[in-house]
Amino acid sequence: MKPADAVLLIGMLALMWSFYKAQKNPAFSFDLFDLVMENGRLSKTAVAFMITLIVTSWVMLRLTLDGKLSDGIFMGYGAMWVAPLVAKLFSTVVPQAGTTTTTDSTKITTSVVDMTKKDAP
Repeated sequence: MKPADAVLLIGMLALMWSFYKAQKNPAFSFDLFDLVMENGRLSKTAVAFMITLIVTSWVMLRLTLDGKLSDGIFMGYGAMWVAPLVAKLFSTVVPQAGTTTTTDSTKITTSVVDMTKKDAP
């Protein structure tokens, strides 16, 4: 293991430890599982996205430290992570199946006054 790898590994462990401590602190409203959850359920896409982000970022750091990072690789890395975010900005929201729409209705009562009858004085 190279010294640069050891430093990166220690940095990643320190970051993960701080996430863990934040997760366990009841006074701090941080939930680590929000990174991989969608609509209250574990998302396969979010998990795959996070794993891919971690692996490709590690590869980019390794290439940078070895002096082998080229412009094409850097642009490909940037496009890989920027393209989904831009696509999400311009995508339309599709309503979920099974949702219901409720409307508030107010009951209006009317009374009819008979104006043909005259009250006697």
